[in-house]
Amino acid sequence: MLPQMAPPPKPPSVVAYCTDSAGMNQQAHTLLNKIRIISRTKYTHIELGWSDLEAYVKSAGLAGSDEERLVKAAKDVRTLCNDLEIGILAVHTLSRFEGYTDPAKRGMNFERARLWFHVLSTLECDLLQVGSSDDPASSPDLDVIVRDFQELADLAAEQDPPISIAYENWAWGVHVNTWEQTWEICKRVDRPNFGLCLDTFQICARTYVSPTSPPHLYDPSAPFEKFSQSMNNLINTVSPEKIFYLQISDGSNKISSHELAQRAKAQSIHPLYAWSKAWRPLPFMDKIPVNSEEKVDYGGFLPVAEVVRAVLATGWDGPWSYEVFYEEDMSRPEPGITLKWVRAGMASHDKMLEEL
Repeated sequence: MLPQMAPPPKPPSVVAYCTDSAGMNQQAHTLLNKIRIISRTKYTHIELGWSDLEAYVKSAGLAGSDEERLVKAAKDVRTLCNDLEIGILAVHTLSRFEGYTDPAKRGMNFERARLWFHVLSTLECDLLQVGSSDDPASSPDLDVIVRDFQELADLAAEQDPPISIAYENWAWGVHVNTWEQTWEICKRVDRPNFGLCLDTFQICARTYVSPTSPPHLYDPSAPFEKFSQSMNNLINTVSPEKIFYLQISDGSNKISSHELAQRAKAQSIHPLYAWSKAWRPLPFMDKIPVNSEEKVDYGGFLPVAEVVRAVLATGWDGPWSYEVFYEEDMSRPEPGITLKWVRAGMASHDKMLEEL
């Protein structure tokens, strides 16, 4: 086992819950209701999913161009958050942005980034998450990737208020899929407003679980040795001020390797992506009070607390955000799903503090 790498932490001053983790049925689980419920459950902030904002645009029947409609929606969200006295930690996820050499493609991506910046400014939010690209057409050349992010960071710094970029390793990224790679890119980008979003699931999916095998297929001893070394490296190499925030979730082993592979193939996506977007419960989900009548085994098995300990051991003391996706339950149209998962998130957070 990993040693106790840090004293018990003080409770973080910023605790967020992701809106797209508060229900996955966009007809039954609407954005403004999600925000209201999150605000009543001790969270200080929301983390806003872009897909939730797009769903609100459609449901609200807003008029105008795509950009005008998104900005109107952002104004509605900002007004509600002001009324509820809850902050907006970040917006996620700008994807498939970096690594293109074609001028037309790069131009389109920077226009897309400018739109996102306009929306973030309207939200009065100063943090944008960018996920490592899963597009095989993107370049593996780090010089190209770094160039794109330097330009993006400089453009973000010009916004009012200035925006910071939190780069997350997506475990299914084609060229960048580990925290070590995002940290190397972060150092080379060398901009004060460019840092990392560390995600417990994404880290474990590349250090604790074989990237070519679903969660049932792993040696119970060898992966932990690899994971332990990775955590020690994280503690000793990452500058805490470059960790802009931490996302927390577990991974479930309740789906068979064969079924996961079939689902991924049917959707033409990587198995780790299929796992990520449907089988990520909260940490300690089977130990916390969720519903007295519920008898569900969520199957979380990743060493989430050890990742959190390692991040804290760097000296970091920043925002925590709970981002989970358990499609089997969250996609049900019952309106009570939102309250169930939001409350469970806070119970999970309290249990995490106890464990640490």
